[in-house]
Amino acid sequence: MISKKVLLGASLLTLFLTNGCVKLNCPLPGQLKTSVTQETLTSASDSYDIKQNNMSMGGLCASRVTFYEQGKKWNLILVRNTKQPNGPFWYLPHDNENTAYEAAVYAAKKYGGGFLALEANGKRYALGKDPNRNFKAGSAYTKNIFKIIDTFKPKSLPYLALHNNKNGHSRYGGEGTVSMKVSSAHTKSYPAGRIHSGGLHDEDNLVYLAERSLDRKKIQALTAKGVNVKFEVVSSKSNDNSMSNYIALHKNGSGYVNIEAQNGDIGTQKKMIDKVMKLIYQGDL
Repeated sequence: MISKKVLLGASLLTLFLTNGCVKLNCPLPGQLKTSVTQETLTSASDSYDIKQNNMSMGGLCASRVTFYEQGKKWNLILVRNTKQPNGPFWYLPHDNENTAYEAAVYAAKKYGGGFLALEANGKRYALGKDPNRNFKAGSAYTKNIFKIIDTFKPKSLPYLALHNNKNGHSRYGGEGTVSMKVSSAHTKSYPAGRIHSGGLHDEDNLVYLAERSLDRKKIQALTAKGVNVKFEVVSSKSNDNSMSNYIALHKNGSGYVNIEAQNGDIGTQKKMIDKVMKLIYQGDL
């Protein structure tokens, strides 16, 4: 009879051979070396997110990059699929959104490319700021974040982000601040069907688009695939210094797509990634 220890060891070996561990400290492209500093990761344990996702990051390479803004240091993890570099590139500005990180690993392994994730000791805020409300025109933060992203993002693809939110909206007794059930003067909800708990039709699972004018073609493309949409119409007066607003105002129609899911719902976030990527490659987003 085979012992449980032997079976467990065999299972772990199979998992390792299937996924493997992340590589560390791949060299940066020359054009980045004047903008950011690469700090050596001595092991996966040097980063909480890498440590948590290490066994699923085989085939990817992670590096820590840093830069300064007004004397304060920003830390980020840059993850790349070095065997398939010309794929989508994602930005993850909030370090407390762990499911988004797991989803980014999935996307980088399946579609190539990579992602940039901000480090803030597992918190939403860094250096006393919301990193996704710090995209001010001309700032060191904005210049360096987009320098990194634009180094790896294919020009033909939109800017991509991954976020998580909490269950329900605080206005109706929930915990979150983003929901298909809540609209505002500039941001409207376009549900793919009846909103109910769980899966693609959950109020917390959606794709967030932001442009200077409403794009009904993109909304219809997503809702036809069963994906909820929130669409923000951006102007200089309504600018909130978010990544989406900066792109709409300063990146000449490059496009912005944020895939947002309730924290913990990795299955739905992966489904939305697959649907979004299919629409992007079809030319519908």
